[in-house]
Amino acid sequence: MTGFLVYIELLLLLIGGYYLFVKLKNSGFPDLNFLKILYVLTFFTEITGKITAHYGFHNILLYNLFIPIEFFLLVKIMEKNIPAYLQWRNWPNTGLFIFSLIYIGEIIYNRGFNHSFVFFSHTFTSFYFMVLGFVYYYRLIQLEIAIYAKSDCVFWLVTGLFVYQFANFFINLFFPYIVALYLSDVNNLGILIINILRAIFNVFFYGAWVYAFICKYRETISSSSSYA
Repeated sequence: MTGFLVYIELLLLLIGGYYLFVKLKNSGFPDLNFLKILYVLTFFTEITGKITAHYGFHNILLYNLFIPIEFFLLVKIMEKNIPAYLQWRNWPNTGLFIFSLIYIGEIIYNRGFNHSFVFFSHTFTSFYFMVLGFVYYYRLIQLEIAIYAKSDCVFWLVTGLFVYQFANFFINLFFPYIVALYLSDVNNLGILIINILRAIFNVFFYGAWVYAFICKYRETISSSSSYA
Protein backbone atom coordinates (compact mmCIF):
# COMPACT_ATOMS: atom_id res chain seq x y z
CA MET A 1 0.00 0.00 0.00
CA THR A 2 2.79 2.42 0.91
CA GLY A 3 4.50 1.88 -2.45
CA PHE A 4 1.29 2.70 -4.34
CA LEU A 5 0.81 5.90 -2.30
CA VAL A 6 4.40 6.93 -3.01
CA TYR A 7 3.74 6.71 -6.76
CA ILE A 8 0.61 8.86 -6.31
CA GLU A 9 2.70 11.41 -4.35
CA LEU A 10 5.26 11.67 -7.14
CA LEU A 11 2.56 11.88 -9.81
CA LEU A 12 0.86 14.75 -7.95
CA LEU A 13 4.20 16.53 -7.57
CA LEU A 14 4.76 16.25 -11.32
CA ILE A 15 1.26 17.57 -12.07
CA GLY A 16 1.81 20.46 -9.66
CA GLY A 17 5.15 21.22 -11.30
CA TYR A 18 3.48 21.19 -14.73
CA TYR A 19 0.97 23.81 -13.61
CA LEU A 20 3.62 25.97 -11.95
CA PHE A 21 6.14 25.90 -14.79
CA VAL A 22 3.77 25.79 -17.77
CA LYS A 23 0.19 26.79 -17.04
CA LEU A 24 0.77 29.49 -14.43
CA LYS A 25 4.03 31.04 -15.63
CA ASN A 26 2.24 34.26 -16.71
CA SER A 27 -0.54 34.21 -14.12
CA GLY A 28 0.78 36.73 -11.61
CA PHE A 29 0.65 34.10 -8.86
CA PRO A 30 2.18 35.70 -5.71
CA ASP A 31 5.71 34.42 -5.13
CA LEU A 32 5.52 31.96 -8.01
CA ASN A 33 9.32 31.62 -7.96
CA PHE A 34 9.25 30.49 -4.31
CA LEU A 35 6.65 27.87 -5.25
CA LYS A 36 8.79 26.66 -8.14
CA ILE A 37 11.87 26.38 -5.92
CA LEU A 38 9.85 24.54 -3.26
CA TYR A 39 8.48 22.07 -5.79
CA VAL A 40 11.85 21.33 -7.36
CA LEU A 41 13.52 20.83 -3.96
CA THR A 42 10.60 18.76 -2.65
CA PHE A 43 10.66 16.48 -5.69
CA PHE A 44 14.44 16.07 -5.44
CA THR A 45 14.24 15.38 -1.68
CA GLU A 46 11.36 12.91 -2.04
CA ILE A 47 13.13 10.96 -4.79
CA THR A 48 16.54 11.00 -3.12
CA GLY A 49 15.12 10.19 0.32
CA LYS A 50 13.13 7.21 -0.92
CA ILE A 51 16.03 5.83 -2.99
CA THR A 52 18.51 6.13 -0.11
CA ALA A 53 16.01 4.61 2.35
CA HIS A 54 15.34 1.72 -0.03
CA TYR A 55 19.04 0.90 -0.27
CA GLY A 56 19.70 1.50 3.43
CA PHE A 57 21.83 4.64 3.04
CA HIS A 58 22.04 7.33 5.72
CA ASN A 59 19.85 10.30 4.65
CA ILE A 60 19.50 12.42 7.82
CA LEU A 61 21.70 15.15 6.33
CA LEU A 62 19.34 15.47 3.35
CA TYR A 63 16.27 16.10 5.51
CA ASN A 64 18.10 18.27 8.04
CA LEU A 65 19.12 20.62 5.23
CA PHE A 66 15.72 20.51 3.54
CA ILE A 67 13.59 21.36 6.61
CA PRO A 68 14.82 24.97 7.17
CA ILE A 69 14.60 25.73 3.44
CA GLU A 70 11.09 24.29 3.31
CA PHE A 71 10.03 26.31 6.38
CA PHE A 72 11.35 29.57 4.92
CA LEU A 73 9.70 29.00 1.53
CA LEU A 74 6.35 27.99 3.05
CA VAL A 75 6.35 31.06 5.31
CA LYS A 76 6.98 33.36 2.35
CA ILE A 77 4.38 31.61 0.17
CA MET A 78 1.71 31.84 2.88
CA GLU A 79 2.66 35.45 3.69
CA LYS A 80 2.17 36.55 0.09
CA ASN A 81 -0.97 34.50 -0.66
CA ILE A 82 -3.06 34.83 2.50
CA PRO A 83 -4.64 38.32 2.72
CA ALA A 84 -3.16 40.37 5.57
CA TYR A 85 -6.49 40.68 7.38
CA LEU A 86 -6.72 36.88 7.64
CA GLN A 87 -3.39 36.36 9.40
CA TRP A 88 -1.38 37.58 12.35
CA ARG A 89 0.36 40.85 11.60
CA ASN A 90 3.82 39.71 12.72
CA TRP A 91 3.53 35.94 12.32
CA PRO A 92 6.05 35.49 9.43
CA ASN A 93 9.02 37.20 11.10
CA THR A 94 8.15 35.78 14.52
CA GLY A 95 7.93 32.26 13.11
CA LEU A 96 11.24 32.57 11.26
CA PHE A 97 12.96 33.91 14.38
CA ILE A 98 11.69 31.15 16.70
CA PHE A 99 12.43 28.45 14.12
CA SER A 100 15.99 29.75 13.66
CA LEU A 101 16.64 29.59 17.40
CA ILE A 102 15.31 26.04 17.68
CA TYR A 103 17.10 24.83 14.55
CA ILE A 104 20.49 26.33 15.43
CA GLY A 105 20.15 25.03 18.99
CA GLU A 106 19.40 21.52 17.72
CA ILE A 107 22.29 21.52 15.28
CA ILE A 108 24.68 22.60 18.03
CA TYR A 109 23.25 20.06 20.48
CA ASN A 110 23.43 17.27 17.86
CA ARG A 111 27.04 18.25 17.00
CA GLY A 112 26.35 18.88 13.35
CA PHE A 113 23.87 18.13 10.59
CA ASN A 114 24.57 14.44 10.12
CA HIS A 115 24.21 12.89 13.57
CA SER A 116 20.54 13.19 14.46
CA PHE A 117 17.27 14.34 12.89
CA VAL A 118 16.14 17.87 13.84
CA PHE A 119 13.01 16.53 15.52
CA PHE A 120 12.05 19.66 17.46
CA SER A 121 12.51 21.94 14.43
CA HIS A 122 10.28 19.62 12.42
CA THR A 123 7.70 19.57 15.21
CA PHE A 124 7.73 23.37 15.50
CA THR A 125 7.19 23.61 11.73
CA SER A 126 4.07 21.46 12.07
CA PHE A 127 2.84 23.41 15.10
CA TYR A 128 3.42 26.76 13.40
CA PHE A 129 1.47 25.97 10.24
CA MET A 130 -1.24 24.20 12.25
CA VAL A 131 -1.74 27.44 14.24
CA LEU A 132 -1.61 29.43 11.01
CA GLY A 133 -4.49 27.33 9.69
CA PHE A 134 -6.53 27.86 12.85
CA VAL A 135 -5.95 31.64 12.64
CA TYR A 136 -6.98 31.70 8.97
CA TYR A 137 -10.23 29.79 9.61
CA TYR A 138 -10.96 31.82 12.76
CA ARG A 139 -10.53 35.10 10.90
CA LEU A 140 -12.87 33.92 8.17
CA ILE A 141 -15.54 33.20 10.78
CA GLN A 142 -14.79 36.28 12.90
CA LEU A 143 -14.99 38.67 9.95
CA GLU A 144 -17.93 36.75 8.46
CA ILE A 145 -16.15 36.42 5.15
CA ALA A 146 -17.89 34.14 2.68
CA ILE A 147 -15.63 32.23 0.31
CA TYR A 148 -16.51 29.86 -2.47
CA ALA A 149 -14.23 27.04 -1.32
CA LYS A 150 -14.71 25.00 -4.48
CA SER A 151 -12.77 27.57 -6.50
CA ASP A 152 -10.73 29.47 -3.89
CA CYS A 153 -7.00 28.95 -4.45
CA VAL A 154 -5.89 30.31 -1.05
CA PHE A 155 -8.39 28.12 0.81
CA TRP A 156 -6.89 24.97 -0.71
CA LEU A 157 -3.30 26.15 -0.19
CA VAL A 158 -4.02 26.69 3.52
CA THR A 159 -6.19 23.58 3.95
CA GLY A 160 -3.68 21.25 2.30
CA LEU A 161 -0.86 22.58 4.45
CA PHE A 162 -2.99 22.66 7.62
CA VAL A 163 -4.17 19.03 7.40
CA TYR A 164 -0.68 17.82 6.46
CA GLN A 165 1.05 19.65 9.32
CA PHE A 166 -1.74 18.75 11.79
CA ALA A 167 -1.08 15.08 11.02
CA ASN A 168 2.70 15.53 11.25
CA PHE A 169 2.39 17.25 14.63
CA PHE A 170 0.45 14.39 16.19
CA ILE A 171 2.64 11.74 14.58
CA ASN A 172 5.64 13.48 16.18
CA LEU A 173 3.76 13.81 19.47
CA PHE A 174 3.20 10.06 19.68
CA PHE A 175 6.49 9.15 17.99
CA PRO A 176 8.16 7.76 21.18
CA TYR A 177 5.24 5.37 21.69
CA ILE A 178 5.37 4.28 18.05
CA VAL A 179 9.12 3.66 18.35
CA ALA A 180 8.48 1.60 21.50
CA LEU A 181 5.94 -0.44 19.53
CA TYR A 182 8.53 -0.88 16.77
CA LEU A 183 11.17 -2.13 19.21
CA SER A 184 8.77 -4.64 20.75
CA ASP A 185 7.28 -5.91 17.49
CA VAL A 186 9.23 -8.15 15.12
CA ASN A 187 6.87 -7.14 12.28
CA ASN A 188 7.86 -3.45 12.58
CA LEU A 189 4.18 -2.50 12.87
CA GLY A 190 4.87 0.94 14.37
CA ILE A 191 7.13 2.08 11.53
CA LEU A 192 4.71 0.65 8.97
CA ILE A 193 1.88 2.69 10.50
CA ILE A 194 3.98 5.88 10.39
CA ASN A 195 4.95 5.31 6.75
CA ILE A 196 1.35 4.70 5.68
CA LEU A 197 0.02 7.74 7.58
CA ARG A 198 2.73 10.03 6.21
CA ALA A 199 2.08 8.79 2.67
CA ILE A 200 -1.69 9.32 3.01
CA PHE A 201 -1.29 12.89 4.26
CA ASN A 202 1.40 13.62 1.65
CA VAL A 203 -1.11 12.61 -1.02
CA PHE A 204 -3.74 14.90 0.51
CA PHE A 205 -1.28 17.80 0.75
CA TYR A 206 0.00 17.52 -2.80
CA GLY A 207 -3.52 16.89 -4.10
CA ALA A 208 -4.92 19.98 -2.35
CA TRP A 209 -2.13 22.14 -3.76
CA VAL A 210 -2.60 20.77 -7.27
CA TYR A 211 -6.29 21.66 -6.96
CA ALA A 212 -5.30 25.15 -5.72
CA PHE A 213 -3.16 25.59 -8.84
CA ILE A 214 -6.07 24.43 -11.01
CA CYS A 215 -8.31 27.02 -9.30
CA LYS A 216 -5.73 29.73 -9.95
CA TYR A 217 -5.41 28.67 -13.57
CA ARG A 218 -9.18 28.76 -14.06
CA GLU A 219 -9.25 32.21 -12.45
CA THR A 220 -6.52 33.37 -14.84
CA ILE A 221 -8.35 31.99 -17.86
CA SER A 222 -11.59 33.57 -16.69
CA SER A 223 -9.91 36.96 -16.19
CA SER A 224 -8.31 36.78 -19.65
CA SER A 225 -11.65 35.93 -21.24
CA SER A 226 -13.38 38.88 -19.56
CA TYR A 227 -10.99 41.29 -21.28
CA ALA A 228 -11.22 39.63 -24.68
